[in-house]
Amino acid sequence: MDDYVVRNKETFNRLGSAATEVAELMRIATRVLPAFQMLLAGGRVLDLGCGVGHDSLRLKRHRLDVEGLDISEVMLAEAKKQVQGVAFRQGDFRTLPFADISFDGIWANGSLFYVTPDDLREALAEVHRTLKPGGVFFASYLQGEGECVSDSLYHRRYQQAELQHFYQVAGFKTFDPSIDTGSESFLSILAVK
Repeated sequence: MDDYVVRNKETFNRLGSAATEVAELMRIATRVLPAFQMLLAGGRVLDLGCGVGHDSLRLKRHRLDVEGLDISEVMLAEAKKQVQGVAFRQGDFRTLPFADISFDGIWANGSLFYVTPDDLREALAEVHRTLKPGGVFFASYLQGEGECVSDSLYHRRYQQAELQHFYQVAGFKTFDPSIDTGSESFLSILAVK
């Protein structure tokens, strides 16, 4: 594991849910989930970077068959306590522990900006690999430019054009590159394989 990934994992294990701006991400989820669900051809969904399971629970309440993946054992332990009926697994975005064409949808709300651009390219390739044809992918990213480390957590801010390029290279047909989530801090993309 790269040094920054190890540091991020240790910080997530130390901070737990205090590591992210949960209220803003929950508002984004509320606004985007209806469109995400409408595009799904089936109900099997991966919550990528599930943290303590806030969005996993929300997805499950929409009658989706949800699995959650996160790098932090501490956050996963909390998710398992809080959300019943969801399989949670530890893993790395860059090497997803799932077979090809496993999911109808992948949901990554506020998780992929914790990786470098090179690692984001790998993660997007893995998302593409594990999605079924026509599968739906939602992700939200910190909007802006450059990288920073805050409270030992690596963050990378992205511009829309940069993300669209990454998505095209990974093979996605971008469906909506700028969903109105009511957030000035986050940039959200809903894409289809």
